Amino acid sequence: MKKHLPGRKRASLEVADTILLGAIYRALHPSSKRRFERWAKLTTLPRLYGFDPSKVTSQHFWDQMDSVSEKDIEKIEDDIIRKVFKKYNLSFSTLFYDTTNFYTFIATQNKRSNLARRGHNKQKRNDLKEFNLALLTTKDFLLPLLHHVYEGQKNDVSTFPDYLEMMLKRLKDIIPQLEDITLVFDKGNNSKKAIEKLKEVGYVGSLSIYSHKDLIKVPYDVYHEVELSDGKKVLCYRTKKLLWGKEHTILIKKSDKLKEGQIRGFLRDIDKKVSLLENLKEKLASPKAKRKDKEKLEKGIESILSGRFMKDVINVELKRSSRFKSGFTLTYRINEEKKQRIIDNIFGKKVLFTNRHTWTEREIIEAYHGQSKIERVFRHLKNPYHLAVRPQFHFTDQKIKVHTFICLLGLMLVEILRKKVYDAGIKMSLDDVLYHLGNIRESVSLFSTARKGKPRVEVQLEEMNEIEKRLFDVVEKINV
Repeated sequence: MKKHLPGRKRASLEVADTILLGAIYRALHPSSKRRFERWAKLTTLPRLYGFDPSKVTSQHFWDQMDSVSEKDIEKIEDDIIRKVFKKYNLSFSTLFYDTTNFYTFIATQNKRSNLARRGHNKQKRNDLKEFNLALLTTKDFLLPLLHHVYEGQKNDVSTFPDYLEMMLKRLKDIIPQLEDITLVFDKGNNSKKAIEKLKEVGYVGSLSIYSHKDLIKVPYDVYHEVELSDGKKVLCYRTKKLLWGKEHTILIKKSDKLKEGQIRGFLRDIDKKVSLLENLKEKLASPKAKRKDKEKLEKGIESILSGRFMKDVINVELKRSSRFKSGFTLTYRINEEKKQRIIDNIFGKKVLFTNRHTWTEREIIEAYHGQSKIERVFRHLKNPYHLAVRPQFHFTDQKIKVHTFICLLGLMLVEILRKKVYDAGIKMSLDDVLYHLGNIRESVSLFSTARKGKPRVEVQLEEMNEIEKRLFDVVEKINV
């Protein structure tokens, strides 16, 4: 990292040292840079790095961050990937791509950031400006490789093709055999433009079965059983289909877990719609109701029944009636036959597509398996106790990008730590690893001497339990 950043020192720390300390801080105790001093004093970092915590203020971080450009970040990332690729026994054959967003507290009238825009926030904070993050990770241990910070109002499908071009260009300079890579992404990124750019690499994606009626109609009795590496057996149907002007291998996989989730959502939506219709029915029957306009009522009912399958399952009848002041009566019923048909014939079907035509069903499924686990990475980045991107109080694009890089660097460090712990035979979640290591403390003892002058200083570790000892032994041997 140091070769790409200026060597100037502030508070005895070079820019690269400050960035690394910031990454460790984000990983272990994500908080404002103003609170770094208080946290650092409780750690061994000042002694190991030789700095005075009181001088590492928020202004110190801002000044050092000013020296880091977007190009510097890319070069550092590329170097880290080369080192990880060479040093650790990890596979780059399957890479996951996904996006998320982070809300900010940047004021509406603040025009200094082009990245922070209002969009569809995944944490339901649509009242705040946000920025988006696209992330590429390894399948093994989900190490963050390449990332891209972009405007908060942009959707996935418009961003993916443009970022693909940059991403593949960088990967080509890092990984010797680009054609050996298989990129895995979800259906929110599907487009003809993106598929056209994926000529040099393999890929596995997913489709919405609701857009492919021919696949919905395939009965389960023509599916066949596939055994996965873990011994689990799944029912699949394989075929080929023209997508975006190119032939793809299609694999429909029956998933009981997916079906259970879809049924829960389906029944919940029906209950919500029925509740709204019941409210409307009561309003129309109320003696205090005013005369209603039929066209407006029909539009309101159509709005209530919006959503997949709702109009098929809920039959509504609106009739004129002289009995009520509103002039209308409303009745509805659930079409149980259609409801059950949807549950039996549509739900639980996961559709995968790939250009790896020679791959077996097991290879396709296992390549895609874990794509949803990248959500775990995003949960880490939103975890208030470790690794959180928030709180972030930066108001310019450059600072937002450097801050995000620092957080991802912290994630890279702790995921490498977790891999080393796993390789040592200790299977433990990332949070548990950090929790147990956080309990290991160092004590400083002062002893008076016969001669006048400074007392003798002894530094030693406090007593550890068995888990802490095993983890410490692993950490002591790590040479990143």
